[in-house]
Amino acid sequence: MELTVVRGQATPEELEAIKLAMARCLARKAGAEAAGWADPARSLRGPLAAGGRSEWRLSGWAG
Repeated sequence: MELTVVRGQATPEELEAIKLAMARCLARKAGAEAAGWADPARSLRGPLAAGGRSEWRLSGWAG
């Protein structure tokens, strides 16, 4: 990852700290997205729409 200073006088240590913080945020986001498929809440059915004469039949189907 390459950073370019547009304005100001950033030291190499400050740039390295920013680079590390950005890499951690990106890794955390990628890890959270990858773990989403294993979330137990995905197996639960969502709320049913109210009303209609055949809603009770449709409620038995997995949503």
